Amino acid sequence: MGVSRGEQRFERITVTLVPTADERSYQHIPTTFSPTSRRYGWKHFEAGDYMIVPRKISSSEIKVDLFIDLQKKRKMHGSDLQKVVQQLVESKIETEWQGMKLAGIGRATVAAAPQEVVRRGTIEEILGATIER
Repeated sequence: MGVSRGEQRFERITVTLVPTADERSYQHIPTTFSPTSRRYGWKHFEAGDYMIVPRKISSSEIKVDLFIDLQKKRKMHGSDLQKVVQQLVESKIETEWQGMKLAGIGRATVAAAPQEVVRRGTIEEILGATIER
């Protein structure tokens, strides 16, 4: 996990994935949640760091917010940032997120990443429950 980044703001992009397999594919919902610290953490990739926070899980689609902290602090154009996100997501689909297909990448917005400890009833704790239909 990465270092706390305080009140810093990051690029937030909503990524939509579509399950391609049966319901067992929901066991590997993209997230950077740590059950030990009960927080969302940062992971590293070649262009910088990222944090993944699930937003919606249903039988037809999975939406996650992808927070990006780029190594190069220069302002990227929206299309450049979307290409970086697409490369990251496609590499994860090939390795960790099998059973998923990329359906869409939203526009980048500036937002603060979640900082507080996540309490009971988080989406990660109910993933084993019945999936919304």
